[in-house]
Amino acid sequence: MRADESRAPNACAVDPWAAEFVAAAGPQDPPPGGPEARAFLHDGVAVRTRYFDDCLLEAVRGGCTQVVLLGAGLDARAFRLPWPRPVDVFEVDLPELLAFKERVVGGRVPAVARRVTVAADLRDDWAEALTAAGFDPARRTAWLCEGTLAYLAPDRADAVVRAMAAHSPPGSAVAAETATSHGSLDCLRSCRDALAADGAPWRSSLRDPASWWAERGWRMTVPDPASLPYAAERMARYVPMLREAGDTGGWLLTGTRCGPTPA
Repeated sequence: MRADESRAPNACAVDPWAAEFVAAAGPQDPPPGGPEARAFLHDGVAVRTRYFDDCLLEAVRGGCTQVVLLGAGLDARAFRLPWPRPVDVFEVDLPELLAFKERVVGGRVPAVARRVTVAADLRDDWAEALTAAGFDPARRTAWLCEGTLAYLAPDRADAVVRAMAAHSPPGSAVAAETATSHGSLDCLRSCRDALAADGAPWRSSLRDPASWWAERGWRMTVPDPASLPYAAERMARYVPMLREAGDTGGWLLTGTRCGPTPA
C-alpha cells in the first residue's frame, strides 16, 4: 500500500523503500475484502503514514534526540524523513524480520539519522535489549507504536506502554495506533479474519484509549483523522460507512510523558 501510494499524484506520503521491500518479498496476495474495503485500507494506511511522519518530525523539532520504533517492521523513516537534526533511530523487531530488512538495505546508511537495529520480542524484555544497544533513558525520546499494540495480548500491551513510560523523562513523546473495541466494520472484520488465519490475530483493543494511556503515564490527544488537512478529502467518502457501523476502525493518538512512572 505504501509503494502504491508513493506512485500516486499528490501522495500523502512517499516511501521509496516500500517498492524495494515488496520486490524482495516476492508475489503477495492482495489485501482481503472487496474493492471498497481495499480502497479504505489503502487510504487509511496512507493517512496513518503521513500522520506518524509529521508526529515524529514535530517531536524531534521539539527536542527529542532519540526515536524508538516498536515493532518497526519495514519502516524506512530513518532513511526517508527529513530529520531537522541528528537523531538516533532505534528499530525494535524480531530477528528474522530485521534479517530480511538488512538484505534489502544492503549496508546503506541514513543521511542524518543514526540507525540502530534491536533484535527483540515485545513479549519479552525488549527494554533491556534496547538499552544494551545504546538507548539512553535519560534523553527525551519519541516512541512510535504503528500497527503494533493490537497484536499483543492485553497484559503485554500494558507492559510495553508502562516500560516506555519507565524509560522516558518528561517531555518525551509517543505516537500510537489503537484498535477499537467495536469491530463491526465489515472490511476490518475481513482483514482481522485473514490475519488470524495467517497466525497474527488482533489480540487487544481499547474502548477509551486516552484514559488507558493516562493511567500509564501518558497524556494523549485523539484526533479525528478526517479533520487533518491532507486526510479530509481522502476519508470523506468513508464517513457514512463508518457512522453506519459505529466504528472508526482505530485511533491515531499522540501524547507526551507526564507525571510519575506508574507502578
